[in-house]
Amino acid sequence: MRPIDSIILVIYLVFIAWALSKIVSSFNDEYTVSLDAETLNQQLNNQNLQDVVGVGFDFEKRYEFGKDDKLKQFGVKVTNKSQTHSICIDWDYCATTDLQGRSRRVTRLVPGTTLDLFQNQVFSTVPPGATLKEIITAEDVLKRKEPSDKDSAVALEMEVSKPLLNFEALKKSKDEPPQKKYARFVSRIDPLEFSLDLALRLIGSTYSGEGNRIQLRCKFILKKLPWQAGLPWNPKD
Repeated sequence: MRPIDSIILVIYLVFIAWALSKIVSSFNDEYTVSLDAETLNQQLNNQNLQDVVGVGFDFEKRYEFGKDDKLKQFGVKVTNKSQTHSICIDWDYCATTDLQGRSRRVTRLVPGTTLDLFQNQVFSTVPPGATLKEIITAEDVLKRKEPSDKDSAVALEMEVSKPLLNFEALKKSKDEPPQKKYARFVSRIDPLEFSLDLALRLIGSTYSGEGNRIQLRCKFILKKLPWQAGLPWNPKD
């Protein structure tokens, strides 16, 4: 083999390795979100609410933490298991966190809403034996929707303008622990998490006039999927 052939072979192998790494990287951005049900159930049991309140959440099967991340909002379900009292959800007392633990105001999304972000939100009531389903997000991802009619002077309707979780902020954080958390997440060593504090009131003849307030912390676990999960022929369920 001539010396030039060896050089060409090395360049070829380097190019192949680079191309393969790009292919893997393009599929290596998917994760799942799941509720830490054990922690939630423990809270319900500690407050003797396991037969009173049921809480569930709706997430998609998987998300991408790149620029096309579709996790911008999620569904919450509150079931009133009682037959004697109502449950109220005080949205203004609910809060969610980002990946760095920063607290954020929760906003209940209503189609066509023109709410002012600074105004109080009306509480929701769940009658005995009923289930309430709502879509929520963090207040700081909302913005005024541009009017389709150019003659309209003011944009009134709200829309979700960006993903709920900012992975880039975690990745670029100047604090070493967040950077380390991101690296360990991408390497599938440790999961990430965020939470929702759900503020409820139990209203009925056996409770105080304004209702007994309870707070439930719902923790969500984010797990990075292996890059093979992103291949087109692999099932997405």
